Parts: sequence; structure tokens; C-alpha cells
Amino acid sequence: MNDELTKPGTDVLMDMLLDSPDLTVFLQRLAQISDAELSREAGEGHCSVTVWRKRRPFTIASSGPEAAAMDELQYASNQGPCMEVAKTGRPVEVLDFRTETRWPRYVAAMAESPMRSVLAVPIALHTPDASAALNCYSPHPRHVPVQIRDMLLDFTEMAARALSLSVKHQTQIDLAADLAAAMQSRTAIDLAAGVIMAQTNCSQQEAVDIMITASSNRNEKLRDVALSVLARFDGSTPTTHFDSL
Repeated sequence: MNDELTKPGTDVLMDMLLDSPDLTVFLQRLAQISDAELSREAGEGHCSVTVWRKRRPFTIASSGPEAAAMDELQYASNQGPCMEVAKTGRPVEVLDFRTETRWPRYVAAMAESPMRSVLAVPIALHTPDASAALNCYSPHPRHVPVQIRDMLLDFTEMAARALSLSVKHQTQIDLAADLAAAMQSRTAIDLAAGVIMAQTNCSQQEAVDIMITASSNRNEKLRDVALSVLARFDGSTPTTHFDSL
């Protein structure tokens, strides 16, 4: 592995581990630094972190709305590379969605997507009821270069160690609160998409695309755009209920 390539990234990641106040912030920074390294060395990229709680996936962090939207297509079809990672615990790569033959429902959903390839890498959470993966999407059909793949594997290995320590030192309540906060964001986005679908008779993906466009134009987080849609609808703040750890 090229030390000159990997050392800056891993040094930054180590600083992240020391500076992150909680699990959500750390995973958000992991997605952002992975995106930066992927984009710097291999062209444009979009990264996210999927967490499974008792077999239910949700995006806890992403470098931008594009990656989060791609994750939603996997969750909706209940298949795809990051879903495969949850089953096998091994990295999964798609070189080109337009020629991919695995996961037919997911591939069909990706037909109109600007993304052409993805690498999904497992992150070990070391808890019996949870697992995670780093998802790296690209608009280009390609193999992720081996040095970048090795770097991402290094990142996720270090993240797994940090998360293992976090799980040991955090109370179960703290960890559940972090996951609940991420679920609250996802609930707002899903409910807002439903409102837009009802008002415009569009599909779920078209509704999400509308919010992504608004997020980009306003320079706001996707969750904030969703909350503004819901505020105009009934003025209430959405709540999420899920099993605690």
C-alpha cells in the first residue's frame, strides 16, 4: 500500500476519533473523509453509512443527499450491495449498474439514477443486534482503484475499533439515543416524501428528488427541507418509535 497516499487520510481519521463528541458525529465525519479521499483520487464520489438495527436499515450519516437517496433505493427494494454486506460481512462492489445482474429489483430502481458504481464495506459494531457499512457511490462505471479500496478498508477497520470502544464505554441509553436521532431525521424525510407524493401524484423517488433539489438550491440539510414541508402540512414535529437496544 502507498504510505504517502494512505497516511494523510488515516492521520485525519485518528484526529476524528479523538475529537468526535458522539457516535453520530464520528460516522458523519467518516462519510465525509471517505468521500473526500474517493473524490480526490478517483473522481467524484458520494459516501454514506448504513446501520442495521434488528435487521432494519437506515442511513445514519452521509456526505450529501445523493448518497442518502441511493441508500433509500436499496432499503425500498430490500436488496443491493450494502444489504448484501449485512448478510455476508464482506465488501461488495458493483462496477456498472447498467450491466449488473444481481438484485434485479434494486438494479431496476437504479435505472434512472446518475450513479453507475458502488463499493460497500462492512463496519463491525461488535453488538449482537447492530451492524454497519460504508457505502461509496460514483457516477462513473469502474473498479475502485486498489489503493483507494485499501484506504477505505483501513478507515472502516479503524472505525470498527473506535466503535467497539464506544460501545464498551457508552451506556446503552447513550447509544440508543444516537440511533434514535438518526431515525428521527429519516422519519421526517419519509413523511415529507409522502406529503409531496399526495400533493403532486409523483413517485417516492421523484418526491425525494424534489427535496434533494431544494436542499441543494437552499444550501440546507435534507432533514431541514423535509421539516419545512411537514410544517406547512400540519405544523407538528414527527416522532419515531423503535425498539431500544
